[in-house]
Amino acid sequence: MSENNLTRVLGILRCLYPHVQTLEEFSECVVFAEGRRPVLVEDSDTSRFKCLIRGVLVCTERAVPQSPSCVQFGTLPEVLAFVLNHMKRKKKRNVLKFGYHYCDIQGDADPFKFHGAVSQSAAFICDSHLWRKINQRLGTDVTKFLLQDCSVFTAVPPTCVVQVCGTPVYDLLPVRTWSGFFLTASTLHTCNTTRGLMAIAPPRNCATAPPRKRRERDHKDTANTAKRKRGDGEEESDRRPAKKRYVEVIKHGGLGPEDVKMTNVVEREVAEPASPGPAPREGYFSWKPSNQPCPRPSHCSVRVLSMLYGGQGMKSFLLNRKLCRGVGRAQRLQGVDLVRMVFLQGEAYLSGTEAKPRRLPRRFFSMIPLFSQLLRQHRKCSYTYFLRQKCSGGEGKEDMVSLLGSHCSFYRVYLFVRECLRQVVPHELWGSQGNMLHFLSCVKHFLRLGRFERLSLAHIMWRMRVSDCHWLGHKKRESCPGNRGHCPSEQRYREWILGQFLLWLLHSVVLGLVRSMFYVTESAGHKHTLRFYRGDVWAKLQELAFREHLCKGQWEELMPPQVASLPKTMVTSRIRFIPKASSMRAITRLSGSGAALQQFQSSVRDLQNVLGVCVRRQPVLLGSTVWGRQDIHRVLSSITPQHKHTPQPLYFVKVDISGAYDSLPHAKLLEVVQEVLGPVQDDCFSLRHYAKVWRDSTHNLRKHFCTKAEACEPLNMKGFALQQQVRGQIHDAILVEKYTLEVRAADVMQFFKHMLNSYVIQYDQRWFRQVCGVPQGSAVSTMLCNLCYGHMENSLLKDITDSGGCLMRLVDDFLLITPKLSKAVHFLKTLLAGVPDYGCEINPQKVAVNFPVCEDLPFTEVTELPPHCLFPWCGLMIDTCTLDVYNDYSGYAGLSLRYSLTLGSAHSAAMFMRQKLLMVLRLKCDIIFLDLRVNSVEAVYKNIYKLLLLQALRAFTAPDKNNVSPVWLLSRQLIFHM
Repeated sequence: MSENNLTRVLGILRCLYPHVQTLEEFSECVVFAEGRRPVLVEDSDTSRFKCLIRGVLVCTERAVPQSPSCVQFGTLPEVLAFVLNHMKRKKKRNVLKFGYHYCDIQGDADPFKFHGAVSQSAAFICDSHLWRKINQRLGTDVTKFLLQDCSVFTAVPPTCVVQVCGTPVYDLLPVRTWSGFFLTASTLHTCNTTRGLMAIAPPRNCATAPPRKRRERDHKDTANTAKRKRGDGEEESDRRPAKKRYVEVIKHGGLGPEDVKMTNVVEREVAEPASPGPAPREGYFSWKPSNQPCPRPSHCSVRVLSMLYGGQGMKSFLLNRKLCRGVGRAQRLQGVDLVRMVFLQGEAYLSGTEAKPRRLPRRFFSMIPLFSQLLRQHRKCSYTYFLRQKCSGGEGKEDMVSLLGSHCSFYRVYLFVRECLRQVVPHELWGSQGNMLHFLSCVKHFLRLGRFERLSLAHIMWRMRVSDCHWLGHKKRESCPGNRGHCPSEQRYREWILGQFLLWLLHSVVLGLVRSMFYVTESAGHKHTLRFYRGDVWAKLQELAFREHLCKGQWEELMPPQVASLPKTMVTSRIRFIPKASSMRAITRLSGSGAALQQFQSSVRDLQNVLGVCVRRQPVLLGSTVWGRQDIHRVLSSITPQHKHTPQPLYFVKVDISGAYDSLPHAKLLEVVQEVLGPVQDDCFSLRHYAKVWRDSTHNLRKHFCTKAEACEPLNMKGFALQQQVRGQIHDAILVEKYTLEVRAADVMQFFKHMLNSYVIQYDQRWFRQVCGVPQGSAVSTMLCNLCYGHMENSLLKDITDSGGCLMRLVDDFLLITPKLSKAVHFLKTLLAGVPDYGCEINPQKVAVNFPVCEDLPFTEVTELPPHCLFPWCGLMIDTCTLDVYNDYSGYAGLSLRYSLTLGSAHSAAMFMRQKLLMVLRLKCDIIFLDLRVNSVEAVYKNIYKLLLLQALRAFTAPDKNNVSPVWLLSRQLIFHM
């Protein structure tokens, strides 16, 4: 196989590993203890064997052990068993171990025997004639090194590779820029993660050490630096920080062998994500300032998501919480506790699990009076008075429509927070009036952000004057008459302390105050805009919505004996509501113990995958289901050419089912699923779980975890990758097989029956069982809904398109296009009458036609559109005469475009905005808008113009989120790079 076919994959591997070689090149670097080199390929070998050898890629992070033996101490199965048992004993993460099911019941300790079933990569190597020859010609030592310490990939023509052994390649991808910071104690080297907030502890510097120790350390560092300069002749680029070097390699890609010789330490530091727990003493998240840079302030941020779904009252406010002092002992927070919580140990200090330092450093000890004053002023502050004064509304209103409009604007919430901060925070902590005004400006900016946005520390610290905050330094040093300044490291340390305080103030005080007094939520139809409801108003809304939902008869309340009889490991659901224009939408979320919840979700995905295989075999089961715009384009392409050739009047009918997911009868669902799984009840289905790593169009590395269900005997991973390439589903990718399961259709059907009976919802200490419908957020709900309505179509509407036209349904939204008026009227009357057996009840306010309706219809709210118009359906506008398709932009009416694009806090805002705009533009350019076989030239021009106009308006409004002039940003940064 030509290496040119693997150019892109090799580029990915060279970005992730220091050394990437073929197996033949690797063997040429091996020198045995006997003084000779191995001969991997002999003249007598077949061409197929030589081709297989050239297709094996070896990626190493360290050199081959010196003087390996050429002796074959054991057969290939014995070597493989030894390696697998060693990995199991050491708990190493390796792709080879994924296929080894260790079950040594008898306690046999023989390391050269398999103690369990072998499958996947392990079985592929064990049965491979190629690996037997490798073991014979390279010896046991080198073979063990390849399987245990290297990442080996085998090529799959024409453009993909499959990982055989080594650390999973998807673990080596650099994690995305995280938001927040770790609140860490300098003496413990630990990191604690709070909701939506993290902080990085400062590097130890000369400002925190006594003068004598500081001078000794500075002298030692200088000597070490001189030794380094004399000892190695590294290039300037190699002395850059490890993360910066690595990011540049990822961005540029396509490096040659001489460019990828990076150290093993660099790769592991960047590839492994930071996890809550003991922080490493070396690496990127290290305390050592000698070889690691301080994290950028733009990397530390507070997420808006951490403010949502509160309304729990002031008892949950951080400053009102109590400190645990042993068993049964709790006391109010004191100033010293606040100092330790803000700067040293985080909120874990409140639980008493974090060890306390014996004494505070002198710098932090002097801060105790200020924070004690903050607590005293907090306890005197009348929060409810400020709430009534600044955020009044909702009094005397009892109906849902009035209460839904009683939300507070972000500016009113800001006024409330401003009054509270002025009352609680001492002026000495601000340092100056300018610092306080700038922080309040950041709070105002944060409250108006969208749901998925964040505010960075760089934005908060931008105009803060650290020199005005005298409480940051040592008071004795500040009082010295000859001390007019301080060293740069002291300035850096003070900036870190002030940043910790401001981030704590924003996250714990401001966000905690908002979460205590308001319920913050998104709203249906308003993009990422947030609504702020006072706690008492939201309590009324929630009670009204719950009563309305209970009146539908879809829930059955459980009595206390029934609740007591529920299994402890049973997966239950909790419910919350999202505001709509005149009602509330119920959203359920599964809850339960970790293992039980994971098993339940895994079984639901297995059900979805098995049903997917069945409907691929028999597409008629889904009726007129379309899954997206590609399917809509396929259906319209089948009727448009004929209509353009022989034009005739077309009649459109749009029908929407009310509460589709909640109204599906369980009896009908059982019947439908039984008809799907009944013919294959004794069959086994193979579910292959694998990972895919590739490089996207922006040259960034991406990973995706996939599941492929098959009804036939599963192929090995190499055959599967070849089959997927033939079908055109993958290319230029690295595949890693995780595991493969086999499930029986009978077991899947049994779980489905159990699932329908286990929909238990908890709401305000009351328990209910759902007796009708399925949860809207479940992975299998859409498939069940499509199967049920597909069954209804096959029973009642199977002849509706015999005279031409088409019928499409996107979950619960029907669209009929037919040249026969009688067919359109029949379809409309059938669905308006309802189909109780399928829980089908039509919402007449969402029914639209382009012809005059009959007077004998049961509803009069049907919308009548002109015969020639742009007919709206599922975000599309279809011309009723020419079938040209346009995008429907009516959803943007009355909304701000600033909430239609999430930018976040990036180091280079202009470049990030450019990438985001291009990515959104690429997603919006569907083939259904640009295909000249479906649309006219004029329609395609209009679609392109409107798409570009929308992106231009987004580009103009997005910089306003960061208080940056759009004209300056577009002219100076964005246009320059485009």
